[in-house]
Amino acid sequence: MFFFLPLGTTRPHWRTPWVTYGLMILCALVFVLQVALGKAMPAGFVPGRPSLGDWLLSMFMHGSIFHLLGNMLFLWLFGTLAEDVLGPRLFLACYFAGNAGATILDWLMTAAASPVGLDVPRIGASGAIAGIMGLSAVCFLRTKVRIGYLVGLLLYWKVGTFDVAAPVFLGLWAGWEVLQGTVSSTAGAVGGVAHWAHVGGFLVGLGGAATLGLQKRIAREDLVSGRAGADESVGRFAEAGDLERFVRASPQDAEAWRALGLACEGIGRLTRAKEAYHTAVTLFLAQHRAREAAEAYESLASYSDGRPIPPELHFDLACGMEELERFDKAYHMFRSAAAQRPGTQEAETALIRAGEIAFTRIHSGEHAGDCYQMLLEQFPYSPYRALAQERLEQLPHARPPEMAQPQTRDLGPRHRDLHPLGDLGGEEDQAQPAHGPTTESQDVLQSPEGSG
Repeated sequence: MFFFLPLGTTRPHWRTPWVTYGLMILCALVFVLQVALGKAMPAGFVPGRPSLGDWLLSMFMHGSIFHLLGNMLFLWLFGTLAEDVLGPRLFLACYFAGNAGATILDWLMTAAASPVGLDVPRIGASGAIAGIMGLSAVCFLRTKVRIGYLVGLLLYWKVGTFDVAAPVFLGLWAGWEVLQGTVSSTAGAVGGVAHWAHVGGFLVGLGGAATLGLQKRIAREDLVSGRAGADESVGRFAEAGDLERFVRASPQDAEAWRALGLACEGIGRLTRAKEAYHTAVTLFLAQHRAREAAEAYESLASYSDGRPIPPELHFDLACGMEELERFDKAYHMFRSAAAQRPGTQEAETALIRAGEIAFTRIHSGEHAGDCYQMLLEQFPYSPYRALAQERLEQLPHARPPEMAQPQTRDLGPRHRDLHPLGDLGGEEDQAQPAHGPTTESQDVLQSPEGSG
């Protein structure tokens, strides 16, 4: 005696598949109604007399408890996987599309082989589930199905499990359905299992996945997010190779570059890991994704010989470090940003943010005082002047800021209607320049590579 039963898959779930569970509960409730109402329930969908209401209801009806349990097992196995990567809406669309494909192919094959079978009602969720199985066959290439088995012969009995690749398992199942459907059609059989419905749903799932490019999208998300992380050396090398192909095809994919860095780090290709992390940081910053850039930079920072980040990106990287609450690194990067682009509005903002981090987060009065004094000296008309002065007053032993004096230029012979500002009689509503002259700080600010 041989008995085999799929028990689960090796792929982890990252979110709760509520739609799949809802479909399973709905099928169970409809079956309870079938048992309670008996013949008062509709018989199912009749291809010879089509009705949209009967078609929808038939998806949740089953002929026996074993019919229900078998379908729910496969819906649990592959529906949970598909919903996890597709999301509830796309998953539900694929589910109904699979049932539509199952109905159409079953209709065509029945009409061609035994037209009398068009008057036999169809029930069951297997057509829709077959659609999800077809999708899974091309989207979960690395997933394995765990099979439980029972072998018995006289006094010899053995129970165990083994794993088989999901595409192999599903391919064998689909081939068996094609074989049985061919035999049934050739024999002109009427009723029984609608094998061609299973094949129709499976083909729709295959075609839908190919049309939407799901096999590539899901494979990329698995590698980038680590959902299907490799746990052996051969798998890690294969993962790095797949990511290399992804970044060649999509060189602007920052997530793929970061994942490539992590994969190369795991197999000892440190030079390539450094290059990948640097590219990821640059791309994240160019896409204004400071938090992700800071995370990638922390991996890059472990390499002391890493290439410098372009100066114009230091400010955004500092913002990301602040968001990650890496305040010490954020402080140094803001100081570096101010030193790299002196006299700019970005430098002005970098100084006040560095000062606030030092004052409120690092609690370093010396560093905070340096930033506030530099701000007042370099940007005497800054809107942050009042805040900087207030902070300096709160710091012990802080030297009073020196106000930079605007420089004057000789404008040539004065027009007779023009007078020096001092001759205007102390009018208060006088326009002032947006910024006074800037003076470079004597502090040496390190770049992120030296200070971060």
